[in-house]
Amino acid sequence: MLVVVASVSGAAGVSTVALGLAALWPSRKGLLVEADPCGGVVAARFGLPQEPGLTGFAAAARHGLPEGGSARFVQVLPVGVHAVVGPGAAETAAQAVSVLAGRPETVAALAPVVVVDAGRLYPGSPAHGLLGAADALVVVTAGDTEHLDHVENRLTGLRASTRSGGVGLAVCGKTPFAPQDISARCRAPVWAHLPRDRWGAAGLSGRMTGPAWPRTRLAQALRSLAGILAVPPQLGRPRLEVLR
Repeated sequence: MLVVVASVSGAAGVSTVALGLAALWPSRKGLLVEADPCGGVVAARFGLPQEPGLTGFAAAARHGLPEGGSARFVQVLPVGVHAVVGPGAAETAAQAVSVLAGRPETVAALAPVVVVDAGRLYPGSPAHGLLGAADALVVVTAGDTEHLDHVENRLTGLRASTRSGGVGLAVCGKTPFAPQDISARCRAPVWAHLPRDRWGAAGLSGRMTGPAWPRTRLAQALRSLAGILAVPPQLGRPRLEVLR
């Protein structure tokens, strides 16, 4: 299963959400692939080298699925998640993502569950090519009018690009709107409400160590979102009824 996590405007915490989903996937952890063409952040946040990572994987993927699978491109993050980390330099990252966008099946084949951090899906982003292999696209957005306007304007095109058409929203922070109103406006289900939780975010950004972060409010919300995404689309994924 391939899940792509992205935003359409602003810095909405996409990297935190993608990492949390990979860490909290039901039954097994997912493999995080940091494919943000504007540059990766995970290696810097956790004090890791940028290779092995996305650049090496993209170079190998030019010739098809790399022999031996993902093992030689993966690092293990302190939170226990296996990750293909992206380079920090935007130009290098964009080149690697462009290669993989032309071969999205190689990304989907890396592990039973792959969670891709695609960053901001701006028009012309090379990460758009990864949507053709995605079973679900999670659009992370703030719940104010400004950000929802951007989502509303972009979602039809994104839905058409996603393999299963499975696109839903993860709304961050407080919002004056009911989930039904957001769904009707954007013509997409609201799959999650992610609270502003500094302790949960700290655990997923390398600023807090130890076993406590899975018990934070943010982790609980991400665990629920992972449970929704794990339901096959043909069975009908649930949607959130109340935003707190």
